[in-house]
Amino acid sequence: MDSMNSGQQSSSAPAPQAGMVPDLMKIGPAQVNTQMDVETDILEPVVFNQRFTRFRLQNKGILHSNSKLTFAVDVTNHDAGVCSFPLNVGVHAIIDRCVLKAGNKTICETSDFGHFSAYQSSFINPQHNKQREAFTTGRMMCRKWLYDSASDNEAQKYTLDFGIEVDETGGAAAHENSIPRVCQMQKGGGDSKNGDKSSPVFQIALNDLFPFLKMNQLPLYMFKEDIDLELHYADSHKRGITVADHNTNFSIDSLQVSMIADYIYYPQEMMEAYANANSQMSFTYVDYRLNKRTVDNTGDTSQTVIQNVGGAGRIINKLFYMLSQDKTAGTAEQSLTNVYNAQGTLIDSAAAAPASRNMGVLSHNVRYNDNYLYPIDITNRSRLFSNLALAHGSNPFVSKDEYSGEQDLITTEKVQGRALKTSLDTKLQFVEDRLNRNERINSRGIELYDTWGGLPANSFTWRVYLEVVRMASLNDGVLTPVFA
Repeated sequence: MDSMNSGQQSSSAPAPQAGMVPDLMKIGPAQVNTQMDVETDILEPVVFNQRFTRFRLQNKGILHSNSKLTFAVDVTNHDAGVCSFPLNVGVHAIIDRCVLKAGNKTICETSDFGHFSAYQSSFINPQHNKQREAFTTGRMMCRKWLYDSASDNEAQKYTLDFGIEVDETGGAAAHENSIPRVCQMQKGGGDSKNGDKSSPVFQIALNDLFPFLKMNQLPLYMFKEDIDLELHYADSHKRGITVADHNTNFSIDSLQVSMIADYIYYPQEMMEAYANANSQMSFTYVDYRLNKRTVDNTGDTSQTVIQNVGGAGRIINKLFYMLSQDKTAGTAEQSLTNVYNAQGTLIDSAAAAPASRNMGVLSHNVRYNDNYLYPIDITNRSRLFSNLALAHGSNPFVSKDEYSGEQDLITTEKVQGRALKTSLDTKLQFVEDRLNRNERINSRGIELYDTWGGLPANSFTWRVYLEVVRMASLNDGVLTPVFA
């Protein structure tokens, strides 16, 4: 290894042995003492319109999984006052579907990405949202206790924390916070001096679009095919939120759409040795498949659904789902999260005695390979929350109010002109299950048995994501992805 690092190796010196070359695809410390260089390119899209964008990557180096895509919203013709991205997903709301391709073959794709991101974003530490994500991605979900003005040590409600000082002498209206000016798409109609309107530039990490890149890197210099990144944009009325009841279409600023691609380089002889030793290689990764249907609750307060969500013949690690109410064009969004939420069953707290309150129950079970995942249906919300944390591997940063609406701790005051309680109460009830038998799913597929008691009288979209195990083989620069 010393001869590799010396820079004085003669042309006749032997190439590094395969056992001496670290696995350059795996993210983490390499078991070698050598120099690593990073080259950054700013790539412009080869295709752009308000519905679709394609980037073509250069076949050089190793693509850093934390490379960024940048976006901004054009606010030139907006007159709706303060605008922002949905508070829980930020700039991710503009993406509807993302696809990574090698040649004409799909390596990985994620559909309804804004809803997928709502689930992923619930596991981000709120302090990170306040201190970093608010400025990089537009996610601003951080809570703080709302202390009573008459007492410094009593707080009965909580609100969102934007890092803005509140003037307690202003009364209740002082807590009707607006988002920070640096995060606004339109700064209250423009600068007070010249009336110019502007919009900040936000970013999306490549490994947020394709989660398998959190553990793997793509050795682009070994590919002989073109690597394309395709983005399908969400409907414009689902990309952001406005103050009160304005209906604003959010158009993407074409001048700010770019990809900041980082390419990693090791010493040339090491990279050549790795390519020679792995001319035929394969790796395993996970992809997500979406199954969705409509749950119409306009005429009843209880819904029972038995739904086959697919997965036949595949290896499925886990699944998670959410109910969300879609917004149609021409109507103002009613929530600080727009449509990117997970509607839970409601609690009727109108009765005077707490013992007589009607708690809407979610009954849940999963059936696959002719067996139920749980011996009896789960109806306890704490158990559902625990399964969510165990399946994902970490606890979601979601309050009990936001998950099940049981404590009545969200303030009734407004944020950006909208009632915070209406936007968050029982709006983050994600359900997740880890399939624990490590079996291939038979031809019948996976069936979900769910009963929602106490849903609002609306029509919802039920989105179920399956985590599917896939494999890809790279043979002489040609990638072939298959299901495991």
